[in-house]
Amino acid sequence: MIKRILTVITAAAAVSAVAVSAPSAANAAAYGCSGSLVGSWAVPLKDQLNGKTYYRSDIKLYYNASSGWNCAALVKRPGQARYGEKTPLYLEMYNARYAEDNVKNNYDQDQGRFKYYAGPVKVYGKNLCVSMRAMHGDHTGPGTDYNGRRTVTKVGCR
Repeated sequence: MIKRILTVITAAAAVSAVAVSAPSAANAAAYGCSGSLVGSWAVPLKDQLNGKTYYRSDIKLYYNASSGWNCAALVKRPGQARYGEKTPLYLEMYNARYAEDNVKNNYDQDQGRFKYYAGPVKVYGKNLCVSMRAMHGDHTGPGTDYNGRRTVTKVGCR
């Protein structure tokens, strides 16, 4: 009887540990954002030796309807090579007003060498479309060479 109770308790503890330790990939707060996921776009990288395309990161865009703000992060994919290692990442986002009024509310960017993600970048988005550009360098050495690029235009129009 005691053995059976211990088995049930051990199984329940294991399920609880998995639920606590496995955050949702779409969780905005994990990247310093709030709101709902609007979309996710893979960033293609080109192998410089054989020319093949592969994917190791995604742009995640969130929108907070109560505040009117968009928020994005360039997120490395868990389980892929160089996840948890510092590699060059760049993410910028701007809204439709940026061309005539390039103030902080209309443009934001983040760049550097990151282990898990670049961002968050935030721009005002109520009644505006946003565009984003992401670059991913798949190396741990010095420099900011980017062999992955993705531009997403006129999305998140609210």
